Amino acid sequence: MPEQAINIADNKLSILYYVHSLDIPLTNTQVTQFFLENNIMNYFDLQQLLGQLVSSEHLICLETGHKSFYSITQKGRRTLRLFQGHIPKWLRHAIDIYTAQNLNKFKRENQITAEYKRVSSKDYQVICRVMENDIVLIDLRLSVTDSKQARIICNNWDTKAPEIYKYIMQQLTE
Repeated sequence: MPEQAINIADNKLSILYYVHSLDIPLTNTQVTQFFLENNIMNYFDLQQLLGQLVSSEHLICLETGHKSFYSITQKGRRTLRLFQGHIPKWLRHAIDIYTAQNLNKFKRENQITAEYKRVSSKDYQVICRVMENDIVLIDLRLSVTDSKQARIICNNWDTKAPEIYKYIMQQLTE
């Protein structure tokens, strides 16, 4: 087998190992960050391999507005079980350390979501959520008149959701 084909297979296995190690849905950024920071593969190769893993049903990709979440499938788990030994030991170790250090951070990041959709020619619905252990703490739906405003709300929700949630709870429980 040509060296490049071996490298592609090993890189795919590394991605599966990473996603499996965290065992939570991961954003594209959460996957990309590890592989780029550690110079394991470049951005374009990584995106291509993620697409191939989704196409081959080793990963599933859930699109939620402005974010994509990747999870490993049963087929991906079986493949990983069979070929995990092909991943270099140093890389498995690096993934294990990184995932242990970042699991809680990633869980927190993924508990705050915002997405928007067009509901008519002049109306967009923005859906903002805060979750905790699969329980919806707040589900805020706003109607806005343009996609720019919807995008701004989604982007701001990511950073301001905790203080907005706290404010609403204080106001409603006084």
